[in-house]
Amino acid sequence: MLNVPNRSTVATLSKFALGLFWLALFIGTHVPPSTDLLPVPTNDKLAHLAAYLLLALLLATVWQLAGGILNGRHLVFAWLAILAYGAFDEVTQIPIGRDCNLGDWTADACGAAVGLLLFVGLRGIVEKRLRANRNQ
Repeated sequence: MLNVPNRSTVATLSKFALGLFWLALFIGTHVPPSTDLLPVPTNDKLAHLAAYLLLALLLATVWQLAGGILNGRHLVFAWLAILAYGAFDEVTQIPIGRDCNLGDWTADACGAAVGLLLFVGLRGIVEKRLRANRNQ
């Protein structure tokens, strides 16, 4: 049988992963464009979509582990909060010489939506497997 970590351990690891990822995302989007510290993605919009997909997935996971099952209203609030952060992120790039781009923000919004939908889908799969294991 698979050794599953307890909920508290998963919650702690999820919080750590969210904090670390969010910090890396902020730093990565605020490195001046003249530096060669970060690889330049070939498709900037795809990178935005993927980053915000992961951000939304981590945020929803942490929130559910901390507060219980998320309903539709919670997910809409999470999406709006991520949209607000995405706008903040774009605007705060201006002082360091990076572009504030509506296309990037749109990719962020789409990535967040896909991440939350993925969260709901994965949650359903996990719940189904847990129920099946309890019935055995």
